[in-house]
Amino acid sequence: MPKRRVPANLSNYRPLARAVAGGFERTASKPEDSTRARILASAERLFAERGFSDVTMPMIAKASGITAGAIYKHFDSKVALFFEVIRGAVESTVVSAGGRLGGTTLPNVVAGFTTRDRKRFRQLAIEIHSASLKHPEVNLLLRRSVERQIAEISGIIVASERAETLDRADRPELLASAVMVFIMGLMHMETLVPQLVDNKEWADVVASCIALMLRSRAVMGVGR
Repeated sequence: MPKRRVPANLSNYRPLARAVAGGFERTASKPEDSTRARILASAERLFAERGFSDVTMPMIAKASGITAGAIYKHFDSKVALFFEVIRGAVESTVVSAGGRLGGTTLPNVVAGFTTRDRKRFRQLAIEIHSASLKHPEVNLLLRRSVERQIAEISGIIVASERAETLDRADRPELLASAVMVFIMGLMHMETLVPQLVDNKEWADVVASCIALMLRSRAVMGVGR
């Protein structure tokens, strides 16, 4: 069997590519929108660093440069604010036409989650999962986001199969689910393998593992 290439273009894989490319996009607008953006940015940082339970609304207000009372003009409660932070972290967003990743491959995108500048994203991902166990609305949002991301990865795999850069499989969503589980595992790097954060050799191993999963699934009988 001839050696197949890993899918070459991830321009349509928006949420994951966007996360690796540089965090959450903000759009300049009215002053009140700017204040809201500052609140969200401060809350994102504090929730990631301290966890939901140890963060208070006055703490977020102070970090945002506003009064404790003013923050309630934008968010009714800490849960509502956390919900919006989560929405910004896990829901799909549109990447601008100039923000396409060109030749970035899926293995390289996954490997991008091992870098030091993705630490806050990893921390927030863990806090999201923790909060989802306590708050049903957070759990629902998280579930929908994960399911959508798996569907988008499946779409990339199917497109690559049609372009004959990957061998065909009956159930590409199973492979997409495996990739998603791999990504979730990387969110725990600070706890499990902190010495490998920002390690080039480790990033290469991660990329190689994803590439191997993509190439070998037909041989292993995934979806058969």
